[in-house]
Amino acid sequence: MKKLQSLFRETQKAKTVKIATILCAVVVLVGSPALASPTIDGRFDPHEEYTQGFFVTLEVEGPKKSGNVPADSGELWLYQDAISRHLSVSFIQPLTLVDNTYGANSIGWGKGVAPSGKNHEFKDIEGSDKAQFTITDGLGNVVFDFTLDYISESGGAPSGFASLGATGDDGTVHAGSTDSLLAWGTSLDYNFNTLGYVLTEASPATDDDYTENPNFQGWVFETTYEFQVDGGLFAENGFGDLHIPLVHDSPNKIAKGKVYPEIDSVIPAPGALVLGAMGVALVGWLRRRRTL
Repeated sequence: MKKLQSLFRETQKAKTVKIATILCAVVVLVGSPALASPTIDGRFDPHEEYTQGFFVTLEVEGPKKSGNVPADSGELWLYQDAISRHLSVSFIQPLTLVDNTYGANSIGWGKGVAPSGKNHEFKDIEGSDKAQFTITDGLGNVVFDFTLDYISESGGAPSGFASLGATGDDGTVHAGSTDSLLAWGTSLDYNFNTLGYVLTEASPATDDDYTENPNFQGWVFETTYEFQVDGGLFAENGFGDLHIPLVHDSPNKIAKGKVYPEIDSVIPAPGALVLGAMGVALVGWLRRRRTL
């Protein structure tokens, strides 16, 4: 098993993870704009202090005996606090695979449109979609392995729906303790509870470019999982790897419901990148890339 080259260990020994390609490293330099520590709310904000990003190549379970079907790349972003050692993670799937459009306003779904031929309804997402994350320390020990719920019914949420984290019908802890998951959120949870758009019949109307609907400003179309785990998991061994064994998008636009990362190669992170004009341009390019 390859391991991720850790940003956070004071060692020269390289480590790699089962993630396809490093996207970029963002390092705050003297004179560069100040960044804020990530807010774990389910929305990836490029102005937050995620310090390393990766392209994650995804494959989708194909029809019986036909093999997996390739998908466009997703994104994985990491940040570890220098003092608490808490690890923050944001995982974003490509719009060409799955999105937060559904009902009459779904984009790229349906027979003759999506390769899978599947329509997309809120009931398909709620109590169904989820993603598994496995985290190891610097010695390769699995310190936390869990499945994060995307959105389910929740009597404690303002909207009546929320991500239940590593509990409920879809959230599960496979190894470790539920207490290690300090915070979590997903983009549909953000849309419903932070923005207050409780839409269970149809998502906001948009176009093929996912242009923001002025009546639903801020709606996040990307399917995003975000969480923070306790830095105490790593102790003296430090953070080692993060692996995404399985994502369940039922349905998705491409094929069947199971999605797997393609984990062939890692490219060492480039040198420091100032989050200024270059960073803004990069984020704009990424947003455009998700709509291709």
